[in-house]
Amino acid sequence: MSPFHALVTGAGSPLGLAVGRRLQAEGMHSTGMMRGPITEDICNLFNELVVVDLASPTDIDTISGNFDVVIHVAALSEGSIQDVMKVTGIASSLLVQRAIELGVPRFVHVSSMSVYGEIAEDFVTSTTPIRHSTPYGVAKWFAESALHSRQSMISGVSVRSPAIVGAHSHRHFLAKLLQSMLQQSTEIRVSNPEFLSNNLIHEDTLATFLVNLAKQKEIPYSAFPVASRESMPLGEIVSLMAQATRYHGSVKWVPSNSRPFSIDLESAIKHGFHPLTTEETVGKWLDGVRDQFG
Repeated sequence: MSPFHALVTGAGSPLGLAVGRRLQAEGMHSTGMMRGPITEDICNLFNELVVVDLASPTDIDTISGNFDVVIHVAALSEGSIQDVMKVTGIASSLLVQRAIELGVPRFVHVSSMSVYGEIAEDFVTSTTPIRHSTPYGVAKWFAESALHSRQSMISGVSVRSPAIVGAHSHRHFLAKLLQSMLQQSTEIRVSNPEFLSNNLIHEDTLATFLVNLAKQKEIPYSAFPVASRESMPLGEIVSLMAQATRYHGSVKWVPSNSRPFSIDLESAIKHGFHPLTTEETVGKWLDGVRDQFG
């Protein structure tokens, strides 16, 4: 029997590397796909690496191989509206089509909480209304729709990720806040200290879930959020971050223009998700940061 073979897009991203580690730990054959550059740490994780620019439809047409699953991590969240839609939305649709042409039976898509747009509820579920408000959220929703519309041809699922934390996180609010603390900024501003938050997930937790989904033979299409369980006040999370970084500046709590919310895990758990608590997620993240920065 041929070994299980996964194609992982965005192989050089923090989440892509985490997926590579998980596949390697389980003894699975993997091909990493990325724009480049290819570095030694990436080479050590994947059995093969291919260079593909998702902004190029002709590049996508060159993808070949006998894959059991595509784990689609790659996305563009910043840049012009046209580039975000081209890479995150349209390229994802073309990638789904290419997977169908190659006879790939499963497609696991890493989507985003951004698809919900402006959230007006206290508790977000898989059925929370979508109110588009950002180009990235629209592009991710487009990618979800492209996979959903082909459910008769390929078994797929979209996992709506919150803030992903890990040693190399850098784009979301908490990661930027941590960087400010590490740099010992004179003052940082944060909102909603009493807000009970679970709006984060560790990259290893998400990678393990994605690989588990990839191994399922049949995945009736669905799109649902993931997060940590047992929310904790944002003020406590910020306090743990300050302790871990030995932050000596001032934390100023200011009013917020955005509505706080928590994330429901029922749909994810039905798909085999095993979440850490929010406290465990934060602790694992900060332990990794300590190992990296000392």
